Amino acid sequence: MNKTLLCIILLFAAASLNAQDVTGSWEGMLEIQSARLPIVFHIERNDSLLTSTMDSPDQGAFGLPTTRSSFRENKLEIIASGLGLLYRGTLENDTITGTFSQGGISFPLVLRRSGKPLLQRPQTPQEPLPYISEEVIIPNSDKSFSLSATLTLPDSPGVFPAVILIAGSGPNDRDETLYGHKPFLVISDHLTRNGFAVLRYDKRGVGKSTGNFDKATLRDFADDVTMALNYLRQRKEIDNLKIGLLGHSEGGIVAPMVASVEKEVRMMVLMAAPGITGIEVVLDQNEISMRQQAMEPGTIEKLQMLNREMFESLLSWDGSENHRTALRDKLLHLWNQLPILLKMKINKESYLRSQFNAMIKPGYRSFLAVDPASYLEKVSCAVLAVNGENDLQVTAEKNLTAIKKALGKGGNNCMTTKVYPGLNHLFQESTTGRVDEYAKITQTISPEVLSDITNWLIKETK
Repeated sequence: MNKTLLCIILLFAAASLNAQDVTGSWEGMLEIQSARLPIVFHIERNDSLLTSTMDSPDQGAFGLPTTRSSFRENKLEIIASGLGLLYRGTLENDTITGTFSQGGISFPLVLRRSGKPLLQRPQTPQEPLPYISEEVIIPNSDKSFSLSATLTLPDSPGVFPAVILIAGSGPNDRDETLYGHKPFLVISDHLTRNGFAVLRYDKRGVGKSTGNFDKATLRDFADDVTMALNYLRQRKEIDNLKIGLLGHSEGGIVAPMVASVEKEVRMMVLMAAPGITGIEVVLDQNEISMRQQAMEPGTIEKLQMLNREMFESLLSWDGSENHRTALRDKLLHLWNQLPILLKMKINKESYLRSQFNAMIKPGYRSFLAVDPASYLEKVSCAVLAVNGENDLQVTAEKNLTAIKKALGKGGNNCMTTKVYPGLNHLFQESTTGRVDEYAKITQTISPEVLSDITNWLIKETK
């Protein structure tokens, strides 16, 4: 859940081509001012759906997911929802000639087939799998949209305890695909092999789910979890008295939003979940980022004051021209305070446009406004909250302390917390915890964390 605003926004997209001869890897070069940025797309076919990920090797980013793509009559269109990214191109022989756009700025991008191997991810489960995997559709009450999901079940008679997986921020698919890793697929596989039914779903407007991701708030995401919960209650294979939630990062806010109301939720696992307000989380991320860029303490303090003022102004955002003008002015003022070396690396207009468009999205503003404590105080089920010591996106000590305090204030003493030395935000064994390590690490999630979560859930369902 990296919501840092002072770093260069990563340019990425992913392609999904509806033709038999486009699966594989494609490589191109973005020409941005005087810089050349290599881009690699990896395209796979799953049943009738083409899916893809993207690498930006020079930026240390690998396996970045897409939301929606189409390919008809040799015309390719790729939309990366929530990031303001669009790619349009035409396929001819082994070349796709097109244009990549972000924030209203366009760059030519020609893709050619690449023979580069896919990333090594040894924990990703490989078929055949020793359990049942069923694709299901979960419509909302008025059938205006539906969630596409995978339900995995042990391949044996009986009813089973169940867990719903809730992904972090961004347009995540059911596997929470990130940097070539599929952490939710790995977690689902491990839990199902140990006797649990597991439901994981594409977020609304992502993958095979319908709806609009760009307009969704945290409340909408909580409603989606409730839809998934109601669906499981109707399945004869599920023990309705033993259904739990597992939320990662921002999903760790959504989970208590649901559990605070749905008292039949039996247990809840919070992985790198915020316990402090959204504004404080983003400010912490900004400060860590600025320290990594070796900014002077005085500069950091000044920029953080400007950031806080800007974030707080978004809490009363109404979309009026007065508010839009005020936000543009604040962003321009922030730009003028950035160190000269940082500004030399960023295109001013692109920076201002990208930041503005990202900050006015309902999902971002709802995150800034949220106070997880207000929901945690109303949670009565058993809770396991875990963090990595190297987590630079949701710092362990501050957030776990806040989670424990909120649960205790509500009288919930059935809580377990643990901090894992050396693990990052994705619960990988890491050196620095920085985002640019995520793709370089072959491990998707620490086996110790998988074992601890599974054993805790088994204990809570006995």
